[in-house]
Amino acid sequence: MDFNDYRAKITIAEMAEYLGYTKISGPNARYLEYALGSRQMPEDKIIIYPNGKAYFSCKGNINDKGDLTKFVLYRLNKFSNCTQTGYKGVNEVLSKYLGNDLKTVAPTKTNITQSKSVIFNINKYSPRPLTETTANYLNKKRYLSRKTIEDFSDRLFVYSVGSKDNAGFPFRKPGQMEITNFEMRNYDPIQNINFKGFCIGGDKSNSCWIANFVPFDQVTDIYLFESAIDAMSFYEINHFNKNTTSAFISIGGNITQSQIISIKSLFPNVKWNCCFDNDGAGNGFDVATAYYLKGDDCKAFSRTIPGDNFRTVFISFPNGQIQSWKEEEFSSQRYLSFMKMDNAINIIKTPKYKDWNELLRYYKHAGFNTGPGMKFIPAIEDTMSQLNLRGYHLLADMFQQNSQELIQSLIQRSTYCLSAPLAETNAYKLIVDCNIFMGIDTLVPIPNNLYIFDKTTQKTTPASAINEYLKKECINIFRDLNANDFKNLLEKQVLTYTKGNVERSFERILSPTGWGLKECSQLKKKDINLGLEI
Repeated sequence: MDFNDYRAKITIAEMAEYLGYTKISGPNARYLEYALGSRQMPEDKIIIYPNGKAYFSCKGNINDKGDLTKFVLYRLNKFSNCTQTGYKGVNEVLSKYLGNDLKTVAPTKTNITQSKSVIFNINKYSPRPLTETTANYLNKKRYLSRKTIEDFSDRLFVYSVGSKDNAGFPFRKPGQMEITNFEMRNYDPIQNINFKGFCIGGDKSNSCWIANFVPFDQVTDIYLFESAIDAMSFYEINHFNKNTTSAFISIGGNITQSQIISIKSLFPNVKWNCCFDNDGAGNGFDVATAYYLKGDDCKAFSRTIPGDNFRTVFISFPNGQIQSWKEEEFSSQRYLSFMKMDNAINIIKTPKYKDWNELLRYYKHAGFNTGPGMKFIPAIEDTMSQLNLRGYHLLADMFQQNSQELIQSLIQRSTYCLSAPLAETNAYKLIVDCNIFMGIDTLVPIPNNLYIFDKTTQKTTPASAINEYLKKECINIFRDLNANDFKNLLEKQVLTYTKGNVERSFERILSPTGWGLKECSQLKKKDINLGLEI
């Protein structure tokens, strides 16, 4: 028999179970998942594609993927009576398997049991309206406001479930009423960790959590998250209320094509917003969502390859093709733009933090009130970061100190002005007045005036001519220059501006109206050479 005959007679799942792998995916999963060893810390985990003829390992060698022969090749050491190596060994193993003359090395884990089909029993979890214990957990441990909790619990988007009053977020197949699972969250005081889990026998592959405050046919846009608590945190941060026509959806930490197809069927004409975690897996889920909406299949995941000190993002396709990137270098936005698929979804990521609940927790610790101005905070923080990178530290500090007043001004759509030094020497201080406006999603500081403070005379001299000259030359103080550029102007009376391979220099001029600039006259290279020859 040749390898094609073996592939026709033996499935990868069959061989995996023979080696002691246990099926851990749900009964309706399209992608089969098998673990070797315990579920919590498996020795190996593989994912088998829907056609059953290709797989990849989530924990082993990066090349541990392909068809049945590759699966056996990478596991020859587990067959105790295999006497050959390489593909000769594969042929020996498969031949003996069909002849029932094959022995395996005993699995390293002793607690392996063959998976049994378990039916989800909702009565076992006694779902009931939210108790005070569960509400306290959501409020004290997950930092959700009482109003947000009430908005969702009033419509039974969250229950208390189980004997420990877990927060239970009901999973349903999109458009159906029957609860098929609960995404459960709680706090374990003994281990001092947040507990998360799902119900035994519950459906995760085809079901999800959907919170909508209007009928399905009136929903205008949807927001997808990895957890229901992230969705509620996003709802609070962005000051949504029960009048919203948006729907908030949790996929439960893993995304499937079946989920997306069902959601698309339920909401055929809505705007899709992916709000997954700001990490490799979350970026992978963005890409998978775009492919599923296009009608294509793929699997996205991230893991640390043995021997590496970084995580790698993988996008795997049914034909066996796998694309991979270092997690820190991968951007779903750039990937989808390159593939010309960026119109399918809108990607929203948290600034700085991994997920939306972490961001909410930061805001609460920082003392920010989660009101309508909360949506301006990421833009303020991003602007402060950019100013600090350019050395404008005192101006960045002014943004921090006046953030509450600035937010109120932005809410009222009025102009707000800040003043702070841009650069300082022993003799002078260059100070800017700038007006702050809110763009589409970016804060825009616009320099309104410049002036010089002379430390010796304690007098202020206008420098508005510098500001006007730079605007005329299309040079942006906050984008194109930095604090060291202006420090050089104060010390040496020269301002240098570089763009690409072009360098321009400007010198200070003094006039009755204050400080100004003019472009330096530059010698041509030919003139310099002639001077040297003389």
